[in-house]
Amino acid sequence: IGPKYLAFFAQLATDMLLPCPGGHVAVFTPYAGVVLDGLGARMPDAGVVAFAPSEPVARVVRDLPRPPSLRVDVEVLRKLPTDLGEAHFSHALLVHPVAAHADRLRLLAEMVRLLEPGGQAVVALPLRGSYPELIDMLREYALKHDAAALAQAVELAVHARPTPETLAEELEAVGLGEVEVDVQLLGVPFPNGRAFATHALFRHFLSADLAVSLGLVPEITASAIEYAGVALARYWSEGQLDLTVNIGCAVGRRS
Repeated sequence: IGPKYLAFFAQLATDMLLPCPGGHVAVFTPYAGVVLDGLGARMPDAGVVAFAPSEPVARVVRDLPRPPSLRVDVEVLRKLPTDLGEAHFSHALLVHPVAAHADRLRLLAEMVRLLEPGGQAVVALPLRGSYPELIDMLREYALKHDAAALAQAVELAVHARPTPETLAEELEAVGLGEVEVDVQLLGVPFPNGRAFATHALFRHFLSADLAVSLGLVPEITASAIEYAGVALARYWSEGQLDLTVNIGCAVGRRS
């Protein structure tokens, strides 16, 4: 999942960092391993606190090789706000949060709280219009099964993903200034639909992201997502499937 997908978000984010000697960086991402090399290249003497979504992920990240001069602590993100004091970091990164809209706003607010005045925040995440191949299959499932609640949840989830403009507004609302948003179109290639449906990117990561964004009971969500994988495997049985992702990368400074 890292090199196939998350690394694209991480590279965009770390490339936007403004290096400073002795910087202190907070990293919020499902898997911090994808940002360590980029951080080491941009800010080799930085101190990093990486917030992991669970203890198993934290253990993996702690054991990863990293640039020798990069000082990395890994903590499990158990609550928001965290126990760290305000104005603790010179930089903060948020890379592809797996979170509903309200929780994403809480993450953004915590990033800004942790930044010192003038500190830089960088956010990289999928924008509205991402995963149309999956979204169409969820719509098809809702239509075939007369699932009105699912159909409504799909449309709400689609519109809950930010546009470049609404992402900038969200960042400004939590206290960032000088906000700029760059957009990159990514096509994640798979030999066919079955290769996508059986890949860990779909089975373990995008499925979780979709489930969180839909916000329905697990039974409904699981059936619909399973159908989406089967349908994509059928419709793209012989041709290459390129998963469409609109990546937004925003930068700003704490006012």
